[in-house]
Amino acid sequence: MPDIQPIDIALFLVSLAACIYCVQLSRRLKSLQDTRDGLGATIMAMNKSVSAVSSATQETRNQAGELASRLSQLMKEADQTCERLGDMIERLEVCDRRETHSDRNPPLAHSGRPGDGSLEQLIDEMRARQTRLQNVARGGDFLFEDDDSWVTRNTN
Repeated sequence: MPDIQPIDIALFLVSLAACIYCVQLSRRLKSLQDTRDGLGATIMAMNKSVSAVSSATQETRNQAGELASRLSQLMKEADQTCERLGDMIERLEVCDRRETHSDRNPPLAHSGRPGDGSLEQLIDEMRARQTRLQNVARGGDFLFEDDDSWVTRNTN
């Protein structure tokens, strides 16, 4: 019979404990790699989230570019409208001066309707509309509307 030393028994017990520990580690690794509940599922979910955020970022950039171009276009239109109103005001002032200095033409009769009457009232109304249009165009409240109804709604 072979002689068993206490060191051999200790070595055998340490080897058995290492084997049991390896089996437990193997089970834990398998559960982490499980695509239903483990780390694999977490990684897949994070991958999908990153993809969604990436596409949302790209979509947001595209929308921001579209809004910037729309804003630029609307600002140009507002500036053109303000210039046209300024030109019309100047022409009306010239007509009003001619009318007041001319002895041949009697002054316009008032019909009783608001906004109807002398050219001075019309000029004042056009200046007020021009100011309102400039304020609305600079305010940017119209950016997220689909139609151009902001002009008629905010200038009346």
